[in-house]
Amino acid sequence: MATFIDVTGIAAFSRIFVFVILFIGAYVFFKHTHWFQHEWIAWIIALAVSLLIVVSDTVTNIVTNVTPWLAVLMFLAIFVLMAGKVLGTDVEEFPQAKAVFFIVLVLVFLVGTLAYLRSQLTAPGDVDEEGNLIQEQDYITTRNFIFHPKFMGIIFVLLVAIFTVALMAGNSVAGGQGGGH
Repeated sequence: MATFIDVTGIAAFSRIFVFVILFIGAYVFFKHTHWFQHEWIAWIIALAVSLLIVVSDTVTNIVTNVTPWLAVLMFLAIFVLMAGKVLGTDVEEFPQAKAVFFIVLVLVFLVGTLAYLRSQLTAPGDVDEEGNLIQEQDYITTRNFIFHPKFMGIIFVLLVAIFTVALMAGNSVAGGQGGGH
């Protein structure tokens, strides 16, 4: 089924859209974090980062595929905030909400990126177009090593362990002064 982007021919300008999104995002990030003393330095660094990223076909395709999901997530966040206002709550009542939203945003982007990259390469045990099992063990390239399912599983388990320890260390379950049984 043809989408609006396919019918209108806007898909030919995807590199320009990716450049604009990355430039604005990088500039806002550098300006908000105050890493640079002058505004023009943040502007030049954002321009350089955007140009370097747009040169890569893989990164351009990643941004093109993940951006709609991030937009849906942003709309969902806006609807949740509006529903919260209707029910009488405020964002300031939940200080951890910003951190949780940021972590969810990063995880959605990371999962989308890893899924896209995994679909672009073949690993031993995959099936090719004719239904034959791929037997070659090409672990010489970094790409095939990092995106092998076992290695990605190890990284996922480590990330779960890190977040579990971080969340457990942040919350105290002890009553009173924290002492006692």
